[in-house]
Formats: sequence, structure tokens, C-alpha cells
Amino acid sequence: MSTTVIKVVLLGVALVAITIAFVRYNAATVPEGPVPVVWDSEVCTHCKMHVGDPRFASQLQTAEGDVLNFDDPGCLFDYLDSHDVSIHALYFRNHAADGWLSQTEVGFIAVDDSPMGYGLAAVPRETPGAQGSDWAKAQVKARPHHQHGGS
Repeated sequence: MSTTVIKVVLLGVALVAITIAFVRYNAATVPEGPVPVVWDSEVCTHCKMHVGDPRFASQLQTAEGDVLNFDDPGCLFDYLDSHDVSIHALYFRNHAADGWLSQTEVGFIAVDDSPMGYGLAAVPRETPGAQGSDWAKAQVKARPHHQHGGS
């Protein structure tokens, strides 16, 4: 083999190695747990209102590493109904206490005062009267003006 061929092969191997390293370095990493929300500054991904009432916030984390915040659990469910996303995790602010509940810990109760009027609040699933996510999704779909806002 000539030295020119060897140099070309080595250059090719080096370029492949650099490309792999670049892709791995820049690959999105998914968060571990809920990402803090900047209240009254971040915008709901669905309805475009400010996420301002911590009692109702929810968060979708995609498998690609995107973090999408919502001002009402109903906005999150409406968004999921109309967008094809690969879900890494879902989190809901605990209506009754400070902190987040994961999709495996959450239940929902009916309330009168949710930000976008979906009437859902997230509580620990063992809370008396709490319903599951399927119930909450059905409440959103049954809403007279389904697809309230957003895209």
C-alpha cells in the first residue's frame, strides 16, 4: 500500500472518530427528575399563557431531552392528544403540597379554579377520591371546547 493510500485511510478513520465523538457529545441528555420552572416567566407549551400558579403546573420531558411546561394539567393532556411525542417522563405539581408527582405517583381530583378551566388538580394517587390519568384525559376530551388553545 502506498503512503498516500495509508494517509487517506487514516484521515477517513480520524474523521469518522471525530464525527462519532461530536454526535455523542452533542446528543441530548434527558433530565433526571423534574426541571425547575421559572414561575410567571415560562410560557405554557399548549395555550401560551404564563406558567404562574405552581399548584397546577405540569411538565413533559421527551425522549429527545426537550422539557415542555404547562400551566394546567389539561393543557398537557390536550397537547399529548394532538402531538406525537416520545415521552421520557411526565410530572405534575402536587396541588395539596409543594413538590412534583411523577406519572406513577399522580392521581387527579376535580377542582373549580384551574388556570385554563380544565378543572383538574394533581394529588398523590392514594388521596381519597383521586382518579387516574385515564379519567383526567377523559375529562379533557369531554370538555365542550376541546383543544382550548395552543398548537
